[in-house]
Formats: sequence, C-alpha cells, structure tokens
Amino acid sequence: MGNTKNSTLRELHGTRLIGYSMGFFGIMLLLMLTESYSYNFYVYTIRLDSILVSIGSTINMLTMGFSSIIFGVILDNTKPKKIGKRRPYILIGLPIWLVSAVLVYFPPWIPPEAQAMVSTVIYWPTAIWYWVLNFLKAVFGSLLMIVFSSILPEISQTLHNRKKTAMVATNLRILSSVVSVTFPNIITSLLEDSTNKGYWTPSGKFIMKIMPSISILFGIITAILILIAFFSIDESFHLTESSFEKRTLRATFNNIFKPIKDKEYMKFMTAGVCAQASQYILIFTIMPFVAYVLGRNLPYGQIGFLYILYIIISISTKFVWLFIWRFIMKRKGNLLKTYKLNVIIIAIAAFFELFFFFEMHVFLRMILFILSFGTVLGSIYSTNLFNSPLMNEMIDRAAENHLINNEDKSEDKNQVVTKISGSYYGLFSLSFSILAAISSTIFGFIFQGGNSQNPVILTLGLMSMGVFHIVAFVSLKLLKVKFRDSG
Repeated sequence: MGNTKNSTLRELHGTRLIGYSMGFFGIMLLLMLTESYSYNFYVYTIRLDSILVSIGSTINMLTMGFSSIIFGVILDNTKPKKIGKRRPYILIGLPIWLVSAVLVYFPPWIPPEAQAMVSTVIYWPTAIWYWVLNFLKAVFGSLLMIVFSSILPEISQTLHNRKKTAMVATNLRILSSVVSVTFPNIITSLLEDSTNKGYWTPSGKFIMKIMPSISILFGIITAILILIAFFSIDESFHLTESSFEKRTLRATFNNIFKPIKDKEYMKFMTAGVCAQASQYILIFTIMPFVAYVLGRNLPYGQIGFLYILYIIISISTKFVWLFIWRFIMKRKGNLLKTYKLNVIIIAIAAFFELFFFFEMHVFLRMILFILSFGTVLGSIYSTNLFNSPLMNEMIDRAAENHLINNEDKSEDKNQVVTKISGSYYGLFSLSFSILAAISSTIFGFIFQGGNSQNPVILTLGLMSMGVFHIVAFVSLKLLKVKFRDSG
C-alpha cells in the first residue's frame, strides 16, 4: 500500500492523508452551513414556528443516529470488492445528500405574509417540506459520515499517525466552520435591519435570494472534495490481507449491541456525546445572542458591525486555541489528561456567560464575549485532537479483548477491527443524536415566541453548554483505560 511505512501497520501520509481529510472537510462545510443557519432561516426569515423547526432538527438528528448504527453494521458485513469495502457507499450517499441539503433553502411554500408579520406561524406545507428534506439529508449524510469514520481505524493503525490525522482533520474542520459561519454572518451584517428579517422585508428578500445561491455553490465544492477523498482512499488491503466471512443478517445486527457491553467504551462515549451534543445549543443561540445580548440597546447599524466582529473573533479564537491545545498536548504527552483539561476549561468558560446578566458597557461585553465564548468555541473545535485518536484506540482495545476472550484464534486483530468499527462509531452517532434531539426539542419549546429574542433565555442557553461538559468531565474521570501514551 502506497501510504504505509512498514508491512505490518498501515498509515496515512502525503496526498492520501490530505485526500482522506478532504472528505470530512467537504461534509462539514455543507453540514455546518445547513445546520447552523437553516434554523435561523426558517424561524427568523420564513417565520415558521420554532416548535416545527425544532421538530425538523429532531427528525434530522434521530434519523442520522439510527441510520448510522444500521449503516455501521451493514458496512462491517459488506464483502470487499475491487473498489473497496466501505468506499463504494460514498457514491451511493453523495448525490441524494447533496440535493436534499441544497433544497433546504428552496422552500416552495411559505406562511402567509399577514400572519407571519404578527408572529411565527404554524404552517404545515413549509414544515413538511423541511421535515422530509431533513429526513433524506440525515439518512444519506449519516451514510457518508459512518463511511469516513469507520474506515479510519483500518487505514491508520498507529497512535502517532492517528494524532497526525486528527491534527489535519481538526485544522480543516476549523476552516470549514470559518467558511460556513462567515458567509451567513457577512450576509447578516449587510442587512438593512438584522433584527427584522421576515421574508417580506428588504432584509428578508435579500436573504431569500442569496442563501439558495450560496447553498448551490457550497454543494458543488462539497461534491468535488468528497470525490477527491473517494479516489484517495485505498482499501486494496482487504483483498490481500484478510478472508471475508459473510454473516447472517441476525448475526450482523447483533453487533449493534456489542459496544453496549463494553463498560469502559460507554464511559468514553458518554463524554464525547455530551461534549458534541452541547454544540447544537449554538445553532439556537449564537445568532440571536449577538443581536439581543451583545447588541442590546445599540442602534441597528451597530448591531450589523457586531456580526463582522463575531466573524473575526470566531476565526481568531479557533486557531489561537488550537495552537494552545497543541502546545499543552505536547507538554503533557498524554491524550487523556489533555482531553480532561480541555473539557473542564470549556465548562468553566461557559459558566462565565452568566456575567452577561449584569449591565455593562458594550466594550466590556465584547471583552467578556472574547474571553468566555472565545474560549468555549476555540476549545470545542480542538477537542477532535484528543477524541478522534482515543476513539480509534478504544476500537483497537475492543478488538484485542475480543481475541483474548474468544476461543476462536483464527482471526487477527485487523480482521476484528474491520468487523466492529462500524458498530462502535454507529452507537456513538446514535447516542449523540438522541441527546442532541432531546436538547433540540427542549430548546424549541424554550425559544417559542418572544423567548427567541429574550436576553436572559439566550444567556442561560449558551451557559448550559457548561453543564454538558461537566457530565463529560465526570465520565472521563471514571475511565480506567490505559492508552498507549499514558505510561
């Protein structure tokens, strides 16, 4: 294999590493655009009731979770072909996922203007359109995500290379978030009135024209990036290094429940799921938070300037904290300890959002925002530096335990990994989706009506990210696994 250093363990290097990483970059690019802005688009511009929009988000997350674990075991039980074992599924999931993600910004039906001018509206045609697209987007998006996730333990088998892969992926993830968040925020900053952007207003008409174009542009770029990843992944080792044994459908789906019996994995998964699920709070809070908390008592024109400032803060803090966490990780020399520190720092910084309850000058509000939210945002995007390689180490550990506890010694570790990685990543995705769906539903109820502009509600919402990370920290403290770099 062209990207291995030796005949025993496979590694990703050079063009194959960059090519593989392009896949995640492409997925996150479009995913962050649709997930981060579609809520604001449908609630604040289309004026669909937040409950109906949050139901769409819930459908998206639950469907993605259940699809992920089903696709995970299907991928594990797929017979390797000439073009690969997991790789062919990229060509199945890509077209429908792209079309459904782009069509989110092309609603053919919108609530009547007379009703929408008064308040958000319960309007079923728009809601059903949004729900159906979220379902399709979730099914085929989860297929793409599980392919790229579950294939990694097989094509990158050393901890050093997994750290390197995580570093590249984290940089690209930050870049995708910067691009995806920058476009909507630039658009918002150009609006005549960022606090009144219903589709009948000049600001709303501008959004209705520009967002479809942006979604098409992002869709084309995403398709190119994922196809680059498709041609960069090499699964030829399946044809030469392992014998495939086809299992029955019942035996295949029994694999869904195997990770549940791994108590240490369940602790690790709880931490990762809580940390990731907290990020969905940003979807509901950050855009209105800038307008109604940071920008309270300011003229409309100055609020537009805050969105530009938010873009600068978002870009700078993500890369600054990535540098800081890379430095800490090298100094500590221990992924798990650095992961714990990362989680507790995020929790503490999130609780500092409570200071926004006090009246203060806008300059002081901006300083507090940079120190508190900047730390949360930058550190969250660095979590992948620790979580991703440790996740693959957990799968390796599970494969080793399987060989120790199983009397059948005909398999080697690589064969076991290829049979379980999909189910381990699938359970992670399912658990994350359920927790995120619950959070989405709760916040949908909380942000009904005038609450979507209430500074107290928005501040408490953003602060609640700290609660998720406290739970994550406790779970990591209970973890008893000794990883390869833990001494």
